[in-house]
Amino acid sequence: MPSASDELREQMIKRFGDIDTAGPCKFLEDAGYKLDPTQWTWSKPGMTSDYKSMTREEFDCLLFLVHEWDFGGFNEDQS
Repeated sequence: MPSASDELREQMIKRFGDIDTAGPCKFLEDAGYKLDPTQWTWSKPGMTSDYKSMTREEFDCLLFLVHEWDFGGFNEDQS
């Protein structure tokens, strides 16, 4: 069930024109993140899950996908 905040939905509409997955997914992919389609988790080579090295925009896109579309979040297991 979708549960992103109204503020986060508004950010996605401003940035991508809608609240679909395409915009946030492409944004993360362009930033070097990889989606594991079996677990719906994101990873980025060399990055841990402390989120400190993510930009605010990257974090917001990941959070939106988790809250609104039930993606699995960040996976630091790069193996």
